[in-house]
Formats: sequence, C-alpha cells, structure tokens
Amino acid sequence: MRKPVSVSELETHCLRLVEEVARGRREVVITKRGKRTARLVPVDDEGPEDALERLRGTLVHGFELSDFETGARWQSARR
Repeated sequence: MRKPVSVSELETHCLRLVEEVARGRREVVITKRGKRTARLVPVDDEGPEDALERLRGTLVHGFELSDFETGARWQSARR
C-alpha cells in the first residue's frame, strides 16, 4: 500500500491518483490534519458470487471465514 495522501495533495493530483488506483488496483488512504479520513478504492466489477467463487478451494481445514459487511459466515469443508 502506498503512503497516505493529504487532502491538499488529493486536490492537486486527483486525476493522477484516480488513474493510479484504477491501474494498480490498490487503495489510497486520504488524511486530513494527519488523521485517516477516507479511502480511494478501485471499483470491483465482479458480483459477490464471483468473489466467493475465487475463494473456492483456498480455505484451510477447520477455519471459518466471515464477511464483515453482511455478517455471512462460511466454514471450510472438513475432510
């Protein structure tokens, strides 16, 4: 992750930062007076089903994964 960007730097370099986030697929943290206040993140074109499909077969035996936004929980397959 790149170093945080101040609001004044965001105002000056907004287009460059947006392109950097879109191209690099990495977020930029925005600060105001040294405190983290916002994040500039790339848009994810995939739906939630696609994201879960990418995780298929990647969980380690006995672990549980939960979605912080929806609260949904998934458990790995026990073999």
